[in-house]
Amino acid sequence: MFRRVTRPLTAFTHGTPPALSKLMLVEAVFQYRTLIGKCELGVGLEWDEIEQVTAIESVFAPTADDRRMKNGRRFRRETTKLQALMRGDRINDRVDCIELGPGGLVVRNAPYVAKGEQVEIVIEDGDKSYRFRAEGVWLTDDGDDYKVGLKLIGMPVMLHKVAISAHQADVVDKLAAAA
Repeated sequence: MFRRVTRPLTAFTHGTPPALSKLMLVEAVFQYRTLIGKCELGVGLEWDEIEQVTAIESVFAPTADDRRMKNGRRFRRETTKLQALMRGDRINDRVDCIELGPGGLVVRNAPYVAKGEQVEIVIEDGDKSYRFRAEGVWLTDDGDDYKVGLKLIGMPVMLHKVAISAHQADVVDKLAAAA
């Protein structure tokens, strides 16, 4: 009656899933947030995109400890060490991202972020710049700074940086100089 539209995903069906590198982790979270953002906008997803969402959700399935928590986490966060820039109302600080998942992230060495306050998290990766919107959920004192739990909201943006080459004089420049 129903049949699979795309080929089966075999990468995560046997044994332990492969460890995600830092940048693969950011890319996976970006893909997930982008696809969920399409759904929230009412655009809908293609069959292969639905399977991609399902695969990402299975990779980040919560552990038994996550499910036992009082408010039960929907996705597991992966431990990582990433540098990021936190921007917001009177905030423009470098922070250390220590946990990241499709639902949110935890940052250290952060400024005060009130519960419900929205910030932008910028993670640079070579020629790519990932921009995530997030909302403050919790905050703990971490010495001189704070450790902040953020919930990802909305659709992220990825910017490609392009190096501009030096201007070469051409016919238009010669005509402009002659006039």
